[in-house]
Amino acid sequence: EVVLVVEGAARRVPGIPQVRVVAAERSGDDAVVALVDAAASRRRLVVTADRELRERVRALGAEVYGPRWLRGY
Repeated sequence: EVVLVVEGAARRVPGIPQVRVVAAERSGDDAVVALVDAAASRRRLVVTADRELRERVRALGAEVYGPRWLRGY
């Protein structure tokens, strides 16, 4: 499952069959952390350049990659 967390003006971005879009009610980072935490029994991979978010999700056991990683796809 691919999940895209959006916030602010991007909340109107529509999903596509291959990507579920989650509109963060407040902080996008907090929404990502909540999704990672809720899926503790699954493999979780987060793509972000935000250092604080990287630390938060790694502490929950998620793998983390930077945006450049996506260029390979």
